Amino acid sequence: MAIDVDEWEIEEETYLKGRILAGGVIFSPKSLEVAIAQKAKGQNRVYNMPVNAEVSRPQELCITGNNHYEVVVSCVAPNGNNDPIYLDANIKGELIAIDNNKIIENVNCTFVQEPHYYSSKISNGDLVKKYVTSCGFDEFNIIPWKGCAISKGCKFCGTNSFIDADSLNAVSLSKNFFSWQNIEKTYLNNLREAAMLAINDGCYKEHVHIILIAGNLSDTLLDAESEVFMQIANTIKDVIAKKTPEGIILVVTPPIDTNILYRMKESGISTVVFNLEAATRNAFKKYCPGKDHLGYDFFVERLEKAVEIFGQGHAWTNFVLGLEPIQDLLTACTQLSRKGIICSANVLHLDKGNTLDCSVPAFLDIINFFYQLEEINKQYNYKPYYCAKALRTSLSNEAYAGRITKRSESNEAKK
Repeated sequence: MAIDVDEWEIEEETYLKGRILAGGVIFSPKSLEVAIAQKAKGQNRVYNMPVNAEVSRPQELCITGNNHYEVVVSCVAPNGNNDPIYLDANIKGELIAIDNNKIIENVNCTFVQEPHYYSSKISNGDLVKKYVTSCGFDEFNIIPWKGCAISKGCKFCGTNSFIDADSLNAVSLSKNFFSWQNIEKTYLNNLREAAMLAINDGCYKEHVHIILIAGNLSDTLLDAESEVFMQIANTIKDVIAKKTPEGIILVVTPPIDTNILYRMKESGISTVVFNLEAATRNAFKKYCPGKDHLGYDFFVERLEKAVEIFGQGHAWTNFVLGLEPIQDLLTACTQLSRKGIICSANVLHLDKGNTLDCSVPAFLDIINFFYQLEEINKQYNYKPYYCAKALRTSLSNEAYAGRITKRSESNEAKK
């Protein structure tokens, strides 16, 4: 049975996911014992990590509601503005979610397990997870370097806060890109071997979402960065082609030379994601100063060019929900959708290293935004990114699946 909140009817698993995204989650000692027993995935520390969190903090929770509908949510840290969910365990070792001293019924919660391939090694002794990692349940993330060398970092991002001394990173690569050329062949061979081992893991049994992503190299190397990702796509496309519903997805700052977009498609990349992060020019300048150095129009023009090359629905842009008024964000989504660009948003979560002056949005604002976004997407027959078990900090898939409805609509349907 759906949970009624003001004008909304929200299915229980979606309600719980939204509440965690709004207020974060606190783990009881018993729930952490369950996390160990279930071999929960810890923090990947790839491009974000919650404030006040240890590496061992469980990264994600799988929630199953009625009709066996499953979602995955990122176990974001409490933020002090919205009430957190308290995750406990009963005497049977089953997880229970408590919302303001009341147990949320009709949901089954389990921790997302660490993939088996995380402990596997390729022939040179490297761990597979050095080359491939998993976010959510079925993302297949290839992140060739850590960190970001954009001229000025986005204020919500903490990706440069946890770069291991021996890791390949964007800053060192930007200072000496020849170092990539020295390791390129070895890296690509190792990546292909790792991908062939990882793709058969149980977490990818149903399907897999292939995502190529990394922090920026310096502004002068954006074209070279695109070249690297095209090499990666060429290297792995035959390994994963049969298991991915949407092909290879590239999340990157777009190249300077727009002709490179044609070659991206030829390399095997199906969809490009050029994230604006903020919808209005003022918020873009304030929260994404490095991207603003390239220019708001720089991103929009390349998104438009990508629609021309990859086709409608294969150019995506993502926003951070919480940086600016929701109506401003919805207006931008409407305008971009008309141009063939699919929009979505991740709910703002506070990561180590952020320098924000804004707060995580309230629960009902989150519900309202994703409902309204789905109304926009319906006009153009757009589907949300990935699936509800991959997209951990968004309710796009849940809104698309009808897990969020207005009570007036529900009453009308019953007549």
